[in-house]
Amino acid sequence: FGFSVSVSSFSSGGDAIAVMGAHENSDRGGFTGSAYVFRVAADGTAAQTAKLTASDGAAHHRFGFSVSVSSFSSGGDAIAVMGAHENSDRGGFTGSAYVFRVAADGTAAQTAKLTASDGAAHHRFGFSVSV
Repeated sequence: FGFSVSVSSFSSGGDAIAVMGAHENSDRGGFTGSAYVFRVAADGTAAQTAKLTASDGAAHHRFGFSVSVSSFSSGGDAIAVMGAHENSDRGGFTGSAYVFRVAADGTAAQTAKLTASDGAAHHRFGFSVSV
């Protein structure tokens, strides 16, 4: 837990979002991975608001190895991206990244899964991510 961490800037409402990766979490088999979302108030207090997993998570994908969260948009949402560099959709360790929409209250929903159009074994797409 906390291998990778990203924190948004504070929203106009006074809160920030922190995302922490736990790439060795084993909810769906060894090293499936997950990420935790926390709402952080301006006074520094924080509360967990979501636990994120890949919609197609499986053993050894290591979802959450890398994480990144954007600042809040004028619409009130942030974007979070989690890497899963050992996902094996196109051969061992092809890799992928997952995009989530994060609301100001910290709730989140997966909106996309990203893969390389020419992905192949050992490319490890998603090893590092940034928004």
